[in-house]
Amino acid sequence: MKNITYGIIGLGKFGSVVAEELISQGHTVIVADKDEEALKNIQNSTNYAYILDSANTTALKEAGFHEAETVIVSIGENVEKSILTLMALKDIGVNTIIAKATSTMHGQILSKLGASKVIYPEKESAKRLVKEFLLRSTDFEIFDLSANTIRAIKMIVDDKIAGNSLKHIAQNMKIIAYKKSNGDWEILPDLETIIAYSGDVIILLGTNKELENFEH
Repeated sequence: MKNITYGIIGLGKFGSVVAEELISQGHTVIVADKDEEALKNIQNSTNYAYILDSANTTALKEAGFHEAETVIVSIGENVEKSILTLMALKDIGVNTIIAKATSTMHGQILSKLGASKVIYPEKESAKRLVKEFLLRSTDFEIFDLSANTIRAIKMIVDDKIAGNSLKHIAQNMKIIAYKKSNGDWEILPDLETIIAYSGDVIILLGTNKELENFEH
């Protein structure tokens, strides 16, 4: 897996879990918080831990956040600080910023100011965020069908999994539709006999738990 540099600003429960997950996957992670106490549990895992004002562009650049491919802003209830941090990251040239929001209005503001993605931790598990949106190499679209308990996944087959049967690809999930790259949709395809090739499209169905254990 390619080593990617991530930045995480705000090390509450959410930010800390995301940092630990990314570090465990072998990625370089720059972390920052205004509180020294928040850094203590993470400092043994990374050489890039900073106490700083996240709205200060100079401090962010000195810490190396401008070199991160993705920065996650995980600031708690301080809406103004999260907005100022987003603007500061944009100013130093960070292209991909994932920002935590505490309300719909907060999220709308972050989106309008240029956040690549807005997340609501009360609805999304930090580990699932990493697994679904940051670390997967396969092209996924994920749709909630039942109050965050049942999900449909639209997956484009890549070279990594091409040449396998639908049964092998499905693992613990259920394949409900399949389409060859130049063909029509087939509902409830034969999992045993159909071999998927690069560019084909698969729609899977499963629970959140099944998705967490899905390996592609």
